[in-house]
Amino acid sequence: MKKYTNLGKVLYMNLVLTFHLSQCLALASLLPQIAEQNNYPSLGELGLICIYTVNLIFNLIAPLYLTKMKYRYGFVFQAVLVLPCFIPAFYVSRCDGDNVVDLICNPLMLIPLTLIGCVFLGAGLGGYFVLQNTYVSDCTSEKNKELYFGITYMLLGCAYLLNGVTSDQLLKYIGRESFFFYSGLLECGLSILFIFVQQPDKIQIYEADQKMIQNDSFGKSEAQIANVNEEFAKIGFKAQLKQIILKFQLKEMKFLFSLFISTGVVIGFEFGIFHKFISSSIPGEDEITVNMKTARIFLYVGVAQIFSGVCNGLSRSFVGIIQNSIFYGNAFQCMNIIAILSAFQQNYNINIILGLLIGFTDNSGQFNSAVIISDIWNEDMAIFGLYLFCQNFGVMFINLVAIFLDGQSLVYYLILLIILQCATSYSQQQFKRSQQKE
Repeated sequence: MKKYTNLGKVLYMNLVLTFHLSQCLALASLLPQIAEQNNYPSLGELGLICIYTVNLIFNLIAPLYLTKMKYRYGFVFQAVLVLPCFIPAFYVSRCDGDNVVDLICNPLMLIPLTLIGCVFLGAGLGGYFVLQNTYVSDCTSEKNKELYFGITYMLLGCAYLLNGVTSDQLLKYIGRESFFFYSGLLECGLSILFIFVQQPDKIQIYEADQKMIQNDSFGKSEAQIANVNEEFAKIGFKAQLKQIILKFQLKEMKFLFSLFISTGVVIGFEFGIFHKFISSSIPGEDEITVNMKTARIFLYVGVAQIFSGVCNGLSRSFVGIIQNSIFYGNAFQCMNIIAILSAFQQNYNINIILGLLIGFTDNSGQFNSAVIISDIWNEDMAIFGLYLFCQNFGVMFINLVAIFLDGQSLVYYLILLIILQCATSYSQQQFKRSQQKE
C-alpha cells in the first residue's frame, strides 16, 4: 500500500476550500463589528446566531443528501449556497441605520434580508465541513492519517491567515463599502473550482490486528466500514434519522460531547465576542482603523492556526490522540488566562497574544475531534455531522450569551468560558480513563 495515496486529491480540495473559506470567515468576523458601527444594533450577533443555528440543523440534514452525491457535486452545491449572504452584507457596509437614505437601508427591510442571507450561509457551511472531514478520512489509512489531517488543519489555518491578509488589504485600498462586493465576486469564481475535486482511490487494508476502540463498528473490517456512507444513502429517510439518533447514544459520545461543544465555544468567542475585546483596547480610533486593526489580529489568528495544524499533526504520532486532546484542554486554559488579562488591561498587544492562543486552541480542538472520529468511525459522514452539530450548538450558545450580556463587563464572558473549559477538561480525563480500562 502506498503511503501517499490520494495526497494530491487532499491537497487540491483543501487548497480550494482554504481560499473559499477565507472569504466566509472575513464576512463572519467583520459583519458584527460593521453592523454595530453602522447603527444596526445586535444585527451582527443575530446574523451569527442565524448562521450557526441553520449550520447546526444542516450538520444533521447534510449527510441525508450528500451521501447520494459524488464529492465534487457536493462541494459545489454547498459552496454555491454561501453566495447570497454577500449581497445584504454589501448593503450593511454602505448603509446607516440612523440615517436612512434608500429603502434598502431601512432596518425593517435590511435586517430580514441579512438574516435570510445568513440562513443560506449557514446551510452552505453546514455541509461544507461534514464533507471536508469525510473526504479526508476517506482518503486516509492508518499510515498517513496524522499527515493528511495535519495538512487539512494547517490549510484551515491558512484560511484564517488569508482572511486577515485580504481583509486588511481590501479594507485599506477599496474601503469597507465595497469590501463584501469584491469578496462575493471572488467567492463565485472559487465555487466553480470544486468541480475538479476527484473521488478518493480506495485503499485496501491488510493489517488485521489493528486496534480499534469499541463502538458500533467493532468487529468489522475497515473495508466494510468504508461502505457505511453508501449503505446509509440507500436506506429511507426515516431509517436514516433513526440511525442518527442511535449514533447519539453511542458510549463514546457521552465523553466526546463536551469536547465537540467546546470547539464551538472557542469559535463563538472568536467571531462573536473577540471583536469587543479588540474594540475596547483601541478607544478613540475611527471606524475604518478599528476594522483594519481587527483584521490584522485575525492575521495572527491564522498564523497560530497553521502552527497548530503542524504541531498537532506531529504530536499525534508521538503521544496519541487522547493525550493530544488533553493538550487542547491546556491550550483552552491558557486562552482563558490571557482573556482575563485582556479584559482588565484592555491592551491591543495583549489581544494579539490572545488572538494567537484563540487560533491555536480553535485549530487544536477541531483537529483532535476530527481525528478521534476518523480513528473510531472512519469516514462515517453521519458521525462527522453529529460532531459539527455539537460544535455549532456551542457557537450558537455563545452568541446568545453575547446578545444577553451586550454592554456588560467583559469579565462575565470569561466566567462562562472558564466553566466550560473545566467541564471539557474533566470529560477528556474521563474519556482517557475509559480507554485505559479497555
